[in-house]
Amino acid sequence: MGNCVFCNIVTGKEEAFRVYEDNSVVVILDKYPVSRGHLLVITRKHYESIHDASPKDVIYAFSVASALARIYRNYLNAKGVNVVTNSGSPAGQMVFHFHIHVIPRWHEGGFSWGHRYILDDKEANEVIKDIKPYLNEIKKFLLEAGFSWR
Repeated sequence: MGNCVFCNIVTGKEEAFRVYEDNSVVVILDKYPVSRGHLLVITRKHYESIHDASPKDVIYAFSVASALARIYRNYLNAKGVNVVTNSGSPAGQMVFHFHIHVIPRWHEGGFSWGHRYILDDKEANEVIKDIKPYLNEIKKFLLEAGFSWR
């Protein structure tokens, strides 16, 4: 999948702000976030979308996304978190590699996709610094969910 931007990020051919990775997923900051800390959980294996991903990889990726949502709510004081995936361009999918958005919501006011902006280095480094102390919570969550360490 040489022309897939997420495959290139996973293999290190393209740069991204990496937050977490293991043998199954890579978590990066979205280059065009909806809110501060907008993450993407990307499967290492290429699937076009959730509709053709293996059940084990879907469950694992959503477990990582759920752990990240808990970190945002329990430790970083997000008021809410969206956890979503898009399947097909009519659903808003823009990169055709299965991934899950984890979008922290810092303010009240109801759901809105809001305005996307370009992530800068300063914000990316601040988010990584904020979330890094809690990344061990992902491993704890996965073990609690019954995953042997990948």
